[in-house]
Parts: sequence; structure tokens; C-alpha cells
Amino acid sequence: MSDLQKPLLTFAAGYHLRAKPLCDGRVKMKNFELKAVAFEEDGRGHEEFLAGKYDTGEFSLANYLALKSRGEPLMAIPVFPNRKFRHSYIFVREDSPMKEPAQLKGKRVGIPGWLNTAGLWIRGILSDEYGVKAQDIHWIARRKAALNLSVPAGTRIDAVPGEGSLAARLLKDEFDAIIVPDFPEEDGVRRLFPDSKAVEQDFYRRTEIFPTSHAITFHKAYLEKHPSAAQEMFSACYEAKQLALRDDADATYSNFAWNRQVWEEQRAVMGRDPWKYGIKGNEKVLNTLMRYAGEQGLLDRKVTLDDLFVAIDEPQN
Repeated sequence: MSDLQKPLLTFAAGYHLRAKPLCDGRVKMKNFELKAVAFEEDGRGHEEFLAGKYDTGEFSLANYLALKSRGEPLMAIPVFPNRKFRHSYIFVREDSPMKEPAQLKGKRVGIPGWLNTAGLWIRGILSDEYGVKAQDIHWIARRKAALNLSVPAGTRIDAVPGEGSLAARLLKDEFDAIIVPDFPEEDGVRRLFPDSKAVEQDFYRRTEIFPTSHAITFHKAYLEKHPSAAQEMFSACYEAKQLALRDDADATYSNFAWNRQVWEEQRAVMGRDPWKYGIKGNEKVLNTLMRYAGEQGLLDRKVTLDDLFVAIDEPQN
């Protein structure tokens, strides 16, 4: 099939190593003309995908779960390009006396919104690991949820847009702590967990959960017209990830002086490929996230892995 005959597939993802080979043309699709772009800001990129600017794209799993449970015509493939341990994304002021999760009880905690996946993970982990329930905290969201959610009875959430970043507002004493998806740029804040890396490594050793925030998602109409696009996109993303893993192991490729030592440490804790694509090997992390979504009122009805993901022929990770 010539390039002129191939169906166009427009795709958007974050600008990270796992997507760059798709954006720079090193990885191509056999039967589709892939037009891949990188978005610099997740929220805007997700909104553009949802509005139909792209056929497929990296999309928030919290939003995806909520929308799928309400019948939105979307379908994901089991590609998870954005994963982060989330204990290290709880911040307090440098002079705060708080150093452990139990001290968050009764406090004001700023969040982007209830549908943010980082917050979904952290609230679930606070409950499972530390006994801090959603009802124990006064949540202050920058924006009101776009969907009607059934949050747990007794949960207090106020939408207060405010001015400036959540970290800037934390420094002005609008909150006692914040939960954010990315690290603040402001001085004067610190992580709640003094040694968050050790806490996160212990969490992984005990649970084998590496939290995933995004999945590659299609508009269902595109897959109905081009059903083979799901498998081809999965294969292309898998190839791109393998290139990223190869680059990670090359100390010359990185700007970090101790890149190889970091690579060796991660491999000792998490194995050869923490960035598993496919359902196999991700059942626990996905089932945990679905449970958290149900407990925190995101779902309008129960959803299953079969509801959420196209069946894919998966390579061995």
C-alpha cells in the first residue's frame, strides 16, 4: 500500500522518550499514515483529543474511567506511557510540622480537581496504606468536576479557583498541603515524606504497583472504520518504548552524570522493563485503579478490563 493510499491516523502524546520515536518518525506504521505530535501540557492535550482534534492520543485514566462508565464512545489500548510513583507528589510548606500522612487528617489539601489521576492514586494509597480516608480531609479543588460525581458520603470538596499555582497558594496559607501531578517550581515547599524515594521503593516491593496515569485512547468511530488501527498502534508504541529503554541504558545519551547508576538501581528494584504494555502484568495496577475510581465516586457504573481495552496480541514484555 502506497503512502497516498494509507488512512491518516492523527495522534498526540506527551513529549517523553516513549513517544518521541513516534513523533520524530523513527517508528512508523505499516498500513496507516501516522501524524504524531507532542503536546507540552497534559491537560490541554487531553482536552484537544476529547474535542476530536486527534483520532487517538494519550489520555487521563481517571477521566477515561469516568467517561467510559457513562457511555462515552472511547476505547483504549493497553499502552501506558505515563507512570509515576505518587507518594512524592504530596507537598507542604518548608516550615510545616507535618511529616507523615496521618497529620493530613482535618487539614486543607489543594488539588487540581477530583478527576485528576495523580490525586485518584494518592487518595487511594492514603486510605489503603495509612488509614487516611477521603472524609478525613478538607479538599479544595482549583476547578469543579465537569461530571456529576458520587463522592463518598461525608467528603468535603470545595471548588475555589484562586490565583496562581497550587504551590503559590500553599505558600500564601490557602492550604496546609497540596497534591499535584508535577513537581512545583516554587521555592519554600517540600515533600510530605522526607525520604519519598525509599517509601515508594518499599511500596513497589510490597505491592508490585507502578501507578499509571494515562492510556492511549481512540475515538470509537475511528476504530469502527479502521479496526486494525488498535493492534498496529499498540505495536508501534511497543517498538517506540523498546527504543526508549535502549536509550535509558546508554550513559552517553543522558544529560545526567550518574545515569548508569540510577539505571542499575531501578533495574535492581523493578526489573528489566517497569513500563509494561499490555494487560498481562498490569492486571493488579488496573484493578486497583478501577477500585479507587469506584470508591471515590468517579464511576456511574462498574466497568471491566474488557469494557476499557481493545483485545490485543501482546508480545512478551
